[in-house]
Amino acid sequence: MEHFDIAICGYGPVGSTLAGLMGKLGHKVLVVEKNIGPSPTARAINTDGEQLRTFDRLGIAEKVVENSAEIQRVHFGDANLKPIQTIEQPVGVSAMGWPNQVLFYQPELEGFIRTSVESENNILIKEGTELLSFEDTSEGVYLNCKNSGRDLTFFSKYLIGCDGASSFVRRELDVDLEDFEYNQEWLVCDAHLTEKINIPEKEAMQVCDPKRPGTYVPGRRGHLRFEFKKMPGEDSKELEEDENVWKLLKPWINENNAKLERAQVYSFHACIAETWRKGNVLIAGDAAHQMPPFMGAGMGTGIRDITNISWKLDLLLKNKASKEILDTYQKERHSHAKWTIAQTVTIGQVIEGFCAAAEGKEYEPKGPSYDVNFPHIPSGIYSDPTDMITGVPIPQPVLTKNNKKEMLDRIIDETFAVLTQQSNLDLTDKAKAIVDLLDIKLITVDPREDSEERLKTVFEKYKAVLVRPDKYTYGGVEDISSLSKMIESLEKEFSLKT
Repeated sequence: MEHFDIAICGYGPVGSTLAGLMGKLGHKVLVVEKNIGPSPTARAINTDGEQLRTFDRLGIAEKVVENSAEIQRVHFGDANLKPIQTIEQPVGVSAMGWPNQVLFYQPELEGFIRTSVESENNILIKEGTELLSFEDTSEGVYLNCKNSGRDLTFFSKYLIGCDGASSFVRRELDVDLEDFEYNQEWLVCDAHLTEKINIPEKEAMQVCDPKRPGTYVPGRRGHLRFEFKKMPGEDSKELEEDENVWKLLKPWINENNAKLERAQVYSFHACIAETWRKGNVLIAGDAAHQMPPFMGAGMGTGIRDITNISWKLDLLLKNKASKEILDTYQKERHSHAKWTIAQTVTIGQVIEGFCAAAEGKEYEPKGPSYDVNFPHIPSGIYSDPTDMITGVPIPQPVLTKNNKKEMLDRIIDETFAVLTQQSNLDLTDKAKAIVDLLDIKLITVDPREDSEERLKTVFEKYKAVLVRPDKYTYGGVEDISSLSKMIESLEKEFSLKT
């Protein structure tokens, strides 16, 4: 029986990205996927600057950006596609060091990720292989799988379920879902232009037509995403017929200037798993949370999950932390995921509100009210998160070091890092021991090196900040003499073996 450090069920964008991160950290990784090949159709379509920082760790961020498109504004429009309300979207490179938001084509994105993952010789990909059961023990997890009728057994120290909304791993863990009571069916259509036409290329629209709400999103290189709400009494199969689909698409495209990739009715859910880990088994991505597509945030929320958990698993597997570090995963990620779900539901409710207004009706949102504050990491931090520095990703400048320009993330690499403008740091012996244990990088930033002043606000507030491997700011100190205390606090916060 072959042994692994990490087993991942699911080879979609979330599972494959986790495999790449863990593989590049030097761990032996198994990926089990019942399908073969990348997604044949576009499902996820949107990513942002924070996720691009994770993709940069796989060496593919530039390629993703080069093969993506940016949206300049999003309209809420009426039945005639006339804007009622417009939200301007920032374009170009953001404080994250990458574009604020880009639209990709999922089969292409998965190809980029897989090429990076499959270049690592310590990652075994078992496609066409179904996970039938698993047994979690004190030593690790035994996986029972089937491939082409042949039974296979593997052992892994940890299992992460990245296997989608109908997650087998989540069901086997018997985890309940908290329901936001916002469940709808929508027809999702992807099309590709076959010739140049006059159609908004950088403007998306939420169509607030009471007869049929819809969405239009222009992707990269002529890829177009449309979504239409299935109305009461309609038959899904009938709605998916080409003749009916082209009627819905008529305001934008037709059979003479575009080809249809897919048209399928999907059930949209808004829910979150109550438990994200049991023993040596964890869940991430759609297995842990689901949301309507109005923000295009589903995949990104999953990427944030695995970016959070990857460095903690790394410390655990390298015997630098005890298993209690895994308790921080859900504590840190749950509130952000819940906030994102609430935001997507709110956008759906805005659409419904505009639809009701078009008919002269009052609209009152159904379901429970979720008062979730902006999702700073509620734990795993040292300073007060109201500073808008702690608990969020550190801004990423391009620093000039030794006459060479280099992005901050690539200087930090995969470790903790202290950023300061001071060169002499007098650390306690205990702080030095933790610096050695975690390979914490001490990076001195001369203000002249940060030509765009992305770190200016940080250093106006703090003499030094400590950045986590996921590039979230752990905290800052206003007096450099307090730096040792902040470093020492990592021991308890992340169950370090000092």
